[in-house]
Amino acid sequence: MAFAGGGSAGAKRIPARKRWGQHFLADPGTGERIAAAARLSSSDTVIEVGPGEGGLTRPLLVRVRRLLAIEIDPLRVDLLSRELGGEPHLRLLTGDVLEKSFSAWLAAVGWEAPAVLVGTLPYNAATKILLRALEDPESVERAVAVVQREVARRFAAKPGSPDYGYLSVRAASVARTRILFDLPPGAFRPRPRVTSSVLELSPRSPALDSSLRRRALELASAGFRSRRKTFSNALSSAGGRGRWEGALSELGLDPRVRAEELSLEDYLALARREKP
Repeated sequence: MAFAGGGSAGAKRIPARKRWGQHFLADPGTGERIAAAARLSSSDTVIEVGPGEGGLTRPLLVRVRRLLAIEIDPLRVDLLSRELGGEPHLRLLTGDVLEKSFSAWLAAVGWEAPAVLVGTLPYNAATKILLRALEDPESVERAVAVVQREVARRFAAKPGSPDYGYLSVRAASVARTRILFDLPPGAFRPRPRVTSSVLELSPRSPALDSSLRRRALELASAGFRSRRKTFSNALSSAGGRGRWEGALSELGLDPRVRAEELSLEDYLALARREKP
């Protein structure tokens, strides 16, 4: 499901397109609230994903130095261009944001990185978009995005919670995440069937060593693929169950622990034990 901003009368004459699952902000105040929560400054460059009718674009424009809006629907881009095309610090591009890197999108308009990512993201691509942003800190320094509430909870989940999984560990390895607030279905038109959340992701500091992070995520991935088993059993094919039970015990952890009970720090500690 793709979300876009709410906006101009001309745009409202175009019905929402099922192809992209479009839903638009129903109240201009919602766009203002999201823009304010993004804590932007007049020196920021922002990439907005899915401007749609411009309900978030307009409050962003008055807050930032430069705004690059990327919209997949050419009809929406045409209407926004007619209304806002004269804004000197706005650039509108048509396309799927996943078609190229964020640095390439910025380069297409002659702007340098980094930028802040802000937008109401399509449900079916939100996770891919956010992970690409998080794992490209040279291009995207921070992200504030509207996503399905369940996705936001998975990004921000802590060990032992029902929403905690591999995505939670992967996100924590590169960012600090928090849910700012929820948006009910009535905040959009047509109304979606789910609640949305505004999710903030800020870079982890200092950044993890890349090889250590990669190995920790390999361990987490293996554990969560067999989450009904204990972690030691899930990784028994990689060195034997006894090896992993011993490693967990040495770290002061229950050797019968399951993947969803281990934090990123636990996975990092296990990865460090393997380094010469």
